[in-house]
Amino acid sequence: MPQSKTPFFVHYLPLPPGLRAFVIWLVFGLSVLTLILSIVVPALQDQFGPGWRQPTREISGLLLDGPGAPQLLIPRPEGSGESAYSRVLLASTVKLAPPASVLDKSGEWVKLRGALFSNGSLTVMNTNRATVLDAPLSAQPVPSEATPLGTFTLKGEIIDAKCFSGVMKPGAGKTHLGCAVRCISGGVPALFHTRNAQGQELDLLLLDEQGDAVNDRVLDRVALPLEIRGEVLKLNDLLLLRADPSTYRSLL
Repeated sequence: MPQSKTPFFVHYLPLPPGLRAFVIWLVFGLSVLTLILSIVVPALQDQFGPGWRQPTREISGLLLDGPGAPQLLIPRPEGSGESAYSRVLLASTVKLAPPASVLDKSGEWVKLRGALFSNGSLTVMNTNRATVLDAPLSAQPVPSEATPLGTFTLKGEIIDAKCFSGVMKPGAGKTHLGCAVRCISGGVPALFHTRNAQGQELDLLLLDEQGDAVNDRVLDRVALPLEIRGEVLKLNDLLLLRADPSTYRSLL
């Protein structure tokens, strides 16, 4: 009976030449595939949103507890009136609002250290640290009232500011539902992502009719197609949408 010439591996014997060549090519092929995937997969993630992370830095401004969410009011060089300040929404480094050690300094000029994430006009800083500063002598007057832009009926979905700004990809839609609910329930700002008549994407901070946050009242509406009719306001470069959460209409 003829003997089989098929290579056979025995763990205590040297690897047969035929199997050795196969293993070498297998390892080489897997290494090349890993290299290709490490380049292609991150590039493909751009399709889930243009949000991006800026380097960790320190920024200074006036720490505010509202309207609707903690935010940092940052003076803009050469700015005046509505353009005198930019507003950066704040979250912690986890799925929560900034800690009490930061929020206790509301109303003070502070220096915050953390990571900045941006998506379009939306900028969010994840921070757990605040240092009180002296107020700048040259600071412009801080606006106390938002500018009404009118009442509109808008279609879109509720998102959490932290993930949508670039922390997660995708940061919206049903695939991100569970994460968004955890963030919003933890105090991360709730936004309404929509488009205007020109097709421009807009992100509006959600408020109730009294100007308070709506987080705990919209958890069952997150990531679902909705229609909201409410008053749109502008506060520096931040858009607000003021409406009774009970009037949000599902489009399903």
